[in-house]
Formats: sequence, C-alpha cells, structure tokens
Amino acid sequence: MPSKNPPLISAILPVYNGEEHLAECINSILHQTLTNFEFIIVDDASTDSTPQILEKYLKQDERIKVITNPVNQKQTISANTACNNAVGKYLARMDADDVALPMRFEKQLEFLETNQNVGMVGSWTDTISETGRIVGQWKTASEPDMLNWNLLFGTSFAHSSIMMRSDLVKKIGYYQSPEAEDYDLWSRISRIAKVANLPEVLQQKRVWAGQLALKVPIETRDCVLLIMQKNINHLLNDSNLDLDMIRNIRKVSDKTPIIQDSQVISDINNILLQLYAKYLFKYDLTKIVKKKVARDVFQKLHTLADWQFLLNLPKALLEKLYLTFRFPKLFLSSLVRRK
Repeated sequence: MPSKNPPLISAILPVYNGEEHLAECINSILHQTLTNFEFIIVDDASTDSTPQILEKYLKQDERIKVITNPVNQKQTISANTACNNAVGKYLARMDADDVALPMRFEKQLEFLETNQNVGMVGSWTDTISETGRIVGQWKTASEPDMLNWNLLFGTSFAHSSIMMRSDLVKKIGYYQSPEAEDYDLWSRISRIAKVANLPEVLQQKRVWAGQLALKVPIETRDCVLLIMQKNINHLLNDSNLDLDMIRNIRKVSDKTPIIQDSQVISDINNILLQLYAKYLFKYDLTKIVKKKVARDVFQKLHTLADWQFLLNLPKALLEKLYLTFRFPKLFLSSLVRRK
C-alpha cells in the first residue's frame, strides 16, 4: 500500500510517444519494495496512446502525477519540469523503455542515507531486448574516485538507474545541456559531491530499434566532446585544449579510428600524463583505485604507442621504453597477453 507520509523519493519520467513499453516501466516503479515515493510523469505532447495509458494509471494509484506539455519541449526541459514539481528528498530517474527491479529504490535510498558525501548513485544494469529477454549486462565502475576519472573521457552511468539528492540537483541548476544532458549533469554533480554505482543489477536497460536513444545525432556527439573539454580543462586548470584535441583523445578511448599524425599522438600522450599526475595529486586514492586508474592510463598510452609505430618508429620506441619504466608490471602483463 502507498505510504501516508510525505514522499522520500520523487521518481521522474519524461516520456514522448512511449506506448510500446510504458506500462511495463510504470508497473516496475509501482511494485518497488519501498513504497514511500511519488511518481511524476511528464508527457511531452505525445501523439500515440501514451496519454490514454497515463490516464488509466493516474486513476489507479495516487502516487502518480501527470504533467502534460501542450507542445513538445524535448527531454531536457521535460525532465526539469518533473524536477521542479518534485517534493522528495531524492530524485530517481526513469526512462519509458526501461524496467526498475523491485529492490532498486530501497537499496539506493539506504546507500545515500548511509553515505552523506555521495550526491548521486546508479547501479549495474541488464541489457534487455524489445521482448524483455536479457541479452547482456553492463557492470560499470562503482568507486567514486574511479568514476570521476572515467567522467573525463565519457561516462560510467546508466541514466535511468540514477538516484540523486534533490537539493544538490537544484543547487547546480538541474539539467542544462540540450543534448547529452545526463553526462553534463553527472559531470557538474561530481565537482561538488561524490558519485557512485551500486555493484549489482537494479535496472534493466532496453535496447530496441524504435527507441530514440539509438538515433544519436551529430549534435549529441558534439555536446559530449564539449562536456569532455570542460571536464579535462577543469582538472588541468587550463582552457587551451581545443575540440579537435578532445576529439582525438576520445578516439584513443574508443581505440578507433587510428590517428594519422605523429605529433598529435605525442601531444595526446603528454596530456594523458598531465591528467594522470593531476589526478593522483588531487585525490587521496585507495590502492585499488590507483591500480585501476594506472591500468586505464597505460592502456591509452599503449594504444598511442602502437599507432605511433605506423608513423614514426623512433618516437614509438621511446614511448614504449617510457612505458616499461613508468608501468613495468602492466607492460610485462601486456606482453604476456599478446603471446
């Protein structure tokens, strides 16, 4: 039964033409083991049967609140509309294609109540097909300091798995970026609070041909690069890294395509070493996280050295030699794996 107390959690769901999986999504929230929540759904002027589905659930459960945009406002504005109408201490994000497992709210709430220095927590996720069949699993990093490192180059969070402190989200100005709004929000939160993932599957992320997330426009990719640029420049206290350099750093993280400029490879090598030194200086890392960050830096530098071999053999040999002295154990391990 719904709780009579003021809601601790405000689940927020912006939806546009989500009729395919909306009912399953809503049911997964209504059947959480923790019942003290409100569920704010913003219908972004849907033209399919989404309004009728929402009307049915609105009559069934008093925790549901539906806000309808008269015209389509897109996801960032719709999400902020939900946030501005939320009264819960915590905001739990949902997407209309996805499924929250029953213990999600209970476990995330317990974690945030216990860890007051953490401003946002996500979880591992199952990847499910259109029919709900589990086809994969995403086990992201969980340690806050590892996640901060990962945010320099991309993200390690599933958007619909996130629970955040409402006052913190308000303090930093809610969602702001018109594209890649999730990456931008998490980056800004990470600058004033710790971020974490629970190392267990609490959410199912659906991947299917009809979802908007599969249609990644150029604007979104460019926004990701702009956010990366802000994150990297913020750590280095520098504003000189242009978007072309950020784009090349991204290529190293993706390991494709190969960069065809020897000097650019050397420049990226130096930037990664600067980032590594700054990160070790700024954060009091545990031994485990130090090893994980070192492994990630080594892998990126190793990729660059391999690319350098195709362009400038002397430079490549020097870069490989540096890796043997700077990361001897990791270098030896890489040789063993290649055999």
